Amino acid sequence: MKLKGGILIIGSLLWDLNNKIGFRENWRRKRLMMKNEIHVKAPIRYGRRSGEKKNFTMIFSKECENENKLGTAYLIPFKNNTIKSFKGVENQARFLSKAEGANDNNLKKGEKNEWCTIGILLNPEFNKELKNQILSKWKSKLLNDGGLKDITIYKSVLSNEGEIKINWLKAINRNEQKVVDEFDFILATCTKPTEDPYPDEEIISKDIIIDERKYFFKNIQNGITTFQDRKILKECKPAPNNV
Repeated sequence: MKLKGGILIIGSLLWDLNNKIGFRENWRRKRLMMKNEIHVKAPIRYGRRSGEKKNFTMIFSKECENENKLGTAYLIPFKNNTIKSFKGVENQARFLSKAEGANDNNLKKGEKNEWCTIGILLNPEFNKELKNQILSKWKSKLLNDGGLKDITIYKSVLSNEGEIKINWLKAINRNEQKVVDEFDFILATCTKPTEDPYPDEEIISKDIIIDERKYFFKNIQNGITTFQDRKILKECKPAPNNV
């Protein structure tokens, strides 16, 4: 087995420096080839209110797979360019989990209140037999970590095997699509939506004005965007300082 893998980052994992003990910064430095990041289109939007930060954070959404609603995020390869076993895939997933919250490395986060699952996206050209083997093992690991009890909370984004059910990624720069297509698998954090229906631009704007972390604005500054961003900014009254 020789696999090329990476992480799809859709939020603060890309830019956060101030999480507990600096684990995210260390994770990016030790595990990822940040200089080889690829800007890609992704079906993302704001739809989870973070319990700790009290601000809206990013989720995957099937409703955003329409070309006019795709946002932008980053695909970043692992420093370990060739994964030689399923254990290597699992290890990278647990490093990602640790970066999401330093208390554990479970593939399902949140002991009492589940808030995310580490999912896997496989290249549509991937060998079907090997794909089935990987998903079978992936499902087993998720079940061992208490995951997959109710995948409906992810609104069709996650399969009952832990596979991320979105289209294969498209590079913003078409010249980079060949590189994207060389990836065999991509890991990502599938966060549980907390809002039904999803929050509109006015609601989100009221939230981001008082958000001390400036999650929304730091996403934009770092190239992570959604189809709603312009309308959200229009609703911001008054405009926030120091952005």
